[in-house]
Amino acid sequence: MTDSQHEDGHAWTWEPAVGALTAVALLAVVAVQAGRSLTLAAAGAGWHWPPSAALVTSSWGILAGDLHAGLTTHGAANVWVAWLIAAALFIAGLTAAIVLALRVTAGRRFKGMATTGQAEQLLGLGRLRANRAVIRPDLYRKGYRR
Repeated sequence: MTDSQHEDGHAWTWEPAVGALTAVALLAVVAVQAGRSLTLAAAGAGWHWPPSAALVTSSWGILAGDLHAGLTTHGAANVWVAWLIAAALFIAGLTAAIVLALRVTAGRRFKGMATTGQAEQLLGLGRLRANRAVIRPDLYRKGYRR
């Protein structure tokens, strides 16, 4: 019997989807800011992180091509390098989140199917052989075969 028959859970509504979209948007903002900061640091301008009030608003400026949006200091850096670093960080973070989500939900995906070893341990080899026509009627039919 599966556990889903006994759960008294709530129906899925819009909240998980909004939470997932918010998490992806936050990951994108942090990836853009980190990409810009790593690019400025690699160009020799030093590590620069915007104040928390300008974190989201300066992301739009960075995407428009202004690497100094939301910063008080200026340094020379290439916009394309910032885009590449931000894209790599975003893809890496999204991949890590998906792998983590799949690992967390891995045990819930397959309900009701026992492995061969689990079935043998629970039922015993003699009982499995005695009832093999019931367990796999396609392989172990009784009577005439064509």
